[in-house]
This record gives sequence, structure tokens and C-alpha cells, in this order.
Amino acid sequence: MASEQVNRILEAEKKAVEIEQDARIKADEILANAQKQAQKDYQEALSNARKKVANLYEEHKTSGSNENTASDAASEKAAEKLRDDAEPNREAAITAAMNILMGRK
Repeated sequence: MASEQVNRILEAEKKAVEIEQDARIKADEILANAQKQAQKDYQEALSNARKKVANLYEEHKTSGSNENTASDAASEKAAEKLRDDAEPNREAAITAAMNILMGRK
């Protein structure tokens, strides 16, 4: 009877060790899967962030380009107006410059 109880105790201890080993293996698998998923999520988040930055850069570049185009158009319009305003005086300015260069008054 005593040996029977000892055998039961030994068997229970053996089962407990097996259960503990199985639990450790499952825990290690869960941790490994969690690490893989975390790495995947991290890479996905990083990729999305890079895409957002690229999109923002492109939007800024486009809006900046539109602003430059508007500024260029406004500048061209102002320059055209100055040319138009200066045209009637062009001949007089050329003649005056030539007179100065030639020593005439």
C-alpha cells in the first residue's frame, strides 16, 4: 500500500512536470507570436507614417507651387504694367542717354 501511494505521488509529480513544460512551451509560443505581431504592427505603423509624411510633403510642394505660380503671374502682370508705362518715355530716355554719352546736353 505504501508503495502504491509512493507510485501515485511520483506519477502526479511526473504529470505536474509535464504540465509545467507544456505550459512553458505554450507561453514561449505566445510570446514569440506576440513579438512577431508587434514587429509587424510597428513596421506597418512606420510605413503609414512615412506615407503620410510623403503625402504632406507633396501637398505642401503643390500648394507652394500654386502660390509661386500666383506670385509669378502677379509679378509678370506688374512688370507688364511697368513696361507699358515706360514705353512712351522709351525714345526720350534713349535719346537722353545717347546725348549724355556723346557729351551733348
